[in-house]
Amino acid sequence: MARPTPVTDDLGQQTALGDIYLRSLMRSQLRLGLAVVGALVATLGGLPFLFEFTPVLRDGTLAGIPAPWLVIGVAVYPVILTLALVCVRHARRNERDFVYLIERS
Repeated sequence: MARPTPVTDDLGQQTALGDIYLRSLMRSQLRLGLAVVGALVATLGGLPFLFEFTPVLRDGTLAGIPAPWLVIGVAVYPVILTLALVCVRHARRNERDFVYLIERS
């Protein structure tokens, strides 16, 4: 009785099945990247509207520094760092799930 070849062989030999598995991983990573970029664009793109419709932020100052400068120069970086950490965590999870799928097959 012929023993089925492991999926790792399909990946290494670049067979059609290995290509399907690899494309699945690439699609999940692409979706993750697009979601993170979308969240970043929405966050940073929403700042002008936030300043326009919130006079306290638009006209306020803290220690003589305009509030919009503080928001853009200081408060944006924790948001970017958080998005980066979320992206790395989910990318690692995608890769871990891929390895589990390959080893299980």
